[in-house]
Amino acid sequence: MSEDIIESYRVISANQLVRAIEEGKKNEERFCFILGSGASVSSGIPAGVSLEYDWMKEMETAPGMEEIREIAKKLQKDNHLEYDFSDIEKAWNETKNTGAPLPSEFYFDIYKLRFFPNHRNGYHYLENIMANKHPGFGYHPLALMLARGSGDNLVITTNFDSLVEDALFLYTDSKPLVINHELLADYAGDSNIKRPIIAKVHRGIFFDPLNQPEETNELKGMWHDVLASVFQIYTPIVIGYGGGDNSLMKLLKEDNVKMKNGIYWCYMEKYGLPNQKTQELVQNKKGYLVRTAGFDAIMLAIGNALFPHQIGVHEAEEYLNNRTSMQIANYEEEYKKLTEYEDESCEGKGDELSTQSESEFKAEIEKMAERGAISEKEREEQNQLTAWDYWRQGKQHAKIRQYKNAIESYTKAIDMQNNVVQFYYERARTWSKLQNYDKAIDDYTKAIEQEPTNYGLYNNRGYIYTKMGKHDKAICDLRDAINLRPDNAKLYCNRGRVYTIMGNMDEALDNYNMALRLDPKCAFAYIGRGIIYEKMNNHEKAVCEYEKAVSLDPRNEAEYNNRGYAFLALEDYDRAIDDLSKAIVLKPDYANPYKHYGTVFKKRGDYQTAVDYLTKAITLDTKYKDAYLERAEIYRILGEEEKAKADESAAASL
Repeated sequence: MSEDIIESYRVISANQLVRAIEEGKKNEERFCFILGSGASVSSGIPAGVSLEYDWMKEMETAPGMEEIREIAKKLQKDNHLEYDFSDIEKAWNETKNTGAPLPSEFYFDIYKLRFFPNHRNGYHYLENIMANKHPGFGYHPLALMLARGSGDNLVITTNFDSLVEDALFLYTDSKPLVINHELLADYAGDSNIKRPIIAKVHRGIFFDPLNQPEETNELKGMWHDVLASVFQIYTPIVIGYGGGDNSLMKLLKEDNVKMKNGIYWCYMEKYGLPNQKTQELVQNKKGYLVRTAGFDAIMLAIGNALFPHQIGVHEAEEYLNNRTSMQIANYEEEYKKLTEYEDESCEGKGDELSTQSESEFKAEIEKMAERGAISEKEREEQNQLTAWDYWRQGKQHAKIRQYKNAIESYTKAIDMQNNVVQFYYERARTWSKLQNYDKAIDDYTKAIEQEPTNYGLYNNRGYIYTKMGKHDKAICDLRDAINLRPDNAKLYCNRGRVYTIMGNMDEALDNYNMALRLDPKCAFAYIGRGIIYEKMNNHEKAVCEYEKAVSLDPRNEAEYNNRGYAFLALEDYDRAIDDLSKAIVLKPDYANPYKHYGTVFKKRGDYQTAVDYLTKAITLDTKYKDAYLERAEIYRILGEEEKAKADESAAASL
């Protein structure tokens, strides 16, 4: 693939796309979104390239490539495969050797081979991987944009999942029009429809989705004509779509399909420019390629520009909590009222409702509605709080570091409803804040029992085991987390950190290297490698690693602290002080740079200043053993033997 196919000025940043959207809205321009499988990855649904990899691996082991070649030969003979299997196999071997993804255009042929002879099994496979998945972050800004009534109400997708409609139900009051079948395609072209429209050009998962080569060669039904007219009205923004099918992609490439304002095609910058056919399409349509860090990142940028006061964590939490509280309160009140009526009928009072006048009945309904909106404080006074109320209380207590109160609230939530993962998760995190690691482990274990495929729970429990010094158990948990999410660079960083603590530097380095293969911009991996080189007394190499980390993440105080420590070891005190100062500015309550400051001034013979900085480090972290030992050494130099012994005693107890 040549990067010269598209004119360089047609490759723009995410910020430039956001500005184009903002200015376009002022000029009444309407935008639509074309979503591919890449948009679903953060929601736990694998992208098409991941499925290609998994299916090829499965076919390679059972039944084996020899048998697959024979099946492919027969299917090709009858024109049931689009590509020669030797080309697919060649790309597969390259993937195994280099880690490069398989071309997206092979997806449908690989699907056909993997689920030969019964392709219904393929539908069930896809159904299973989409089950119980929830919309990731990026779907929140998307839902707000679709629902705000400004004309940007259309999503065109090759996906079968229900993440867009789920996000609309979750974050808005808009009810989408979901077009699951080509027989309904005409509705997508009705520009008078104001509510969100979700056009699934390969059908929904429950409508025999189109997933075989012969099914995806052309758009079915009226999709071609409808979408061709749509692009006269909407400016398409493409996200997470690789163009592997020959239906939607073929339509987009047609010369007679006019796009009034071009097309914006978002791609993952870390994987390089899209393939040649995509570049040619964008060039011909007078569009732009947009550098992004993925679906969630570009939607965050759009959300920050259009809905800055709605997508923040606190704002979203408040909205969802209020919505959930209202639903729970209404449900509880209705249930209670119905139960009361049942009790009354048992006591011979069942005729009272039937004799009410219409006005009396309406008044009763209004009273019920008022009770449904009862505040949390009033419900607490009436001893009517739900488990979710106590969970929210716990989070509020934890936010202001009232950890014991948070524990009490989470425990009440669990006592009322003991099958909710979030309750155990939040209580485990709070036990960790209180350094009660045994109880944190118990809660993470209970959470894992209920949700054994949640990699984050294993990761967090592994962190607690590390704090407890149970490094073998931490490694086991991180292995399980990585098995669930082998594409997550930070998990390898976490395992590398544990191996570093254990002194197994080779394994640690392997993990950090793997993290960088997955994400070359992972600053944590460079920090980890720097620490390893420091432990090997190769401080020059450590400085190089920290400099890479700083260039990627200049707001991380740990990078400056570590680089400052490396300069200290190299006796470059001025640069050490400069870096340690930056670490303190970024995080004033970070004990490590104060301790290293103390060491610098000790080396320079300014013992009193050294003591002041070491005392500050100990004030911030009363269990900082090295700071006590360093200060004890200086006290002894100053002839203050009693203070030196007191610090040594404190260090010995840690």
